[in-house]
Amino acid sequence: MPVPTTSSADDSPYRPWQGFAVRVAVIGIEACILASLFGGTLRALRNDLEDATGFNRWRAVGLALAAILLFHARRHLPAYRSSLFSPRLLAANGLAFVALLACLGGVSVGAIEPILGPHGQLLLAMALASAWLASVVAIWVPQAADARPILSGLACITAVLWGMVHLEGVTKLLWDISGGPTVDLVEFLLAPFAGGPVVRPEPFVIGTADFQVHIKTECGGFQGIGLITMMLTGYLWWFRRIHRFPQSFLLFPIGILLSLTANVLRITALILVGIWIDPKIAVDGFHSQAGWITFLVVGLGMIWVAQQMRFFTIAPPTDDGLPTGEGDDADRAAVAFPATTLAPAPSGAPGIFHGPSTVACLLPFLALTAVTILTQAFTSGFNYLYPLRVIAVAAVLWSLRRHYAPRPEPISIVAVAIGVLTFLVWMALAPGYGLEDPEKVAAMDPAQLGQPSALLWLLFRVAGYTITVPIAEELVFRGFLARRLIDDDVERVPVGTFTWLSFLASSLAFGLMHGADWPRATLAGVAFALALYQRRRLSDAIVAHATINACLAGYVIATGSWTEWG
Repeated sequence: MPVPTTSSADDSPYRPWQGFAVRVAVIGIEACILASLFGGTLRALRNDLEDATGFNRWRAVGLALAAILLFHARRHLPAYRSSLFSPRLLAANGLAFVALLACLGGVSVGAIEPILGPHGQLLLAMALASAWLASVVAIWVPQAADARPILSGLACITAVLWGMVHLEGVTKLLWDISGGPTVDLVEFLLAPFAGGPVVRPEPFVIGTADFQVHIKTECGGFQGIGLITMMLTGYLWWFRRIHRFPQSFLLFPIGILLSLTANVLRITALILVGIWIDPKIAVDGFHSQAGWITFLVVGLGMIWVAQQMRFFTIAPPTDDGLPTGEGDDADRAAVAFPATTLAPAPSGAPGIFHGPSTVACLLPFLALTAVTILTQAFTSGFNYLYPLRVIAVAAVLWSLRRHYAPRPEPISIVAVAIGVLTFLVWMALAPGYGLEDPEKVAAMDPAQLGQPSALLWLLFRVAGYTITVPIAEELVFRGFLARRLIDDDVERVPVGTFTWLSFLASSLAFGLMHGADWPRATLAGVAFALALYQRRRLSDAIVAHATINACLAGYVIATGSWTEWG
């Protein structure tokens, strides 16, 4: 009589890749049904969304989602290969898909717009599409624990799309509720500091006899609420291992209340700047930057406070190296708080440089961003406070100088050549080359400061453009982000390690930081990354960046094209 043997993986009724194949089939069939039945309706909804937001880069959004899923699949390939398939998730996906089909059918025959209006039907379609995509992610990812961060990322993307849709009816309704209390609070805070009687000639006009502002619906703080929601979503996703749930979800209502409060303070400060300093600075400078200042103060302040409170987060390890707490919390804390310092991680092999620590990569750029926002808030027209940026970043770099592990090495001729070539491409792609607005050029001309102030300002401008800015930006994009896209433990990834995802995503992120110049800046980011890869030295990327900026500085000074400096 044969002796029964222990069951092996080959005896399992689930063959390798069976669950993966079923997932691909389900998603493929649903996509084909959507395209065949409602392709025209989907295109019309996309066009409506583009008209409402001005956002017409949906291919980029789709590619980003695909890249996230492919990156996750590569990181968890064994789990995908041997994963089982849940009928419950399939049923949930089917219900979400049927609801989406019903909505699109109602949109195509015009049955929903009379009830909800054009914005309402667009919002309903977005909500149901998000629910269906969430179910797709849930059945795609093999384990629920792995699905949570991806679902959080999808929620963040949905929040971005929500924020881009200009729902006039919804914002007007919210402003009708909060507008009156907002103006009343502004009047209460303004009265002791206005230096005169506060006047309100109209319900939403407030100030003094010398300076008044009209508070419109767009100033209700709703954009700040959307930004805080997205920031907290990304933060909780990225640092999910150190947070306690569900109590950490309380950060969202707290963030909304703080955003509304900060908006009242922002409007009050705007009026005080117009009264005390200069109405032009209040309108041209402070008005455009105060929202970012309050957003960063509220967002970063909430993150810092949340990490200090054990109600929201798990305690870090104690001095003896053992994490506090018991059970799962202790295990999660040990993973969430690795022993890292400002110093670079050990190389592990001769000739391999793992680069500066995370803090040393991020702090100079954060200092640059913060000082830039503050100086722009208190200037109008010519940026005479630019030297403060150079001083702040230089001070941070000097304080962290021992953490950058400088090594004596010759400057790479290849990196210099890449910088020069990038400058030529940059100028060839310059929009409106040689057609600068004379008024804008005159407003940015340092000659208006008079001598010797103009020469001193110009020296600081060139120093910042060719030294502090290239170092700060390369540290964050090539030193941190490119390595972070390869592994969560940034400090264990050698500088110059290549993957297509880190190469392309870090270059695109660098480009998007430059606003309307993002196509040229993305190409420049690609060039700086190539300079990094040729010798796997961060200094080469900095040299290439400094070279193109030096060429641009020389061109601007020689031709007087001050607008090219930005």
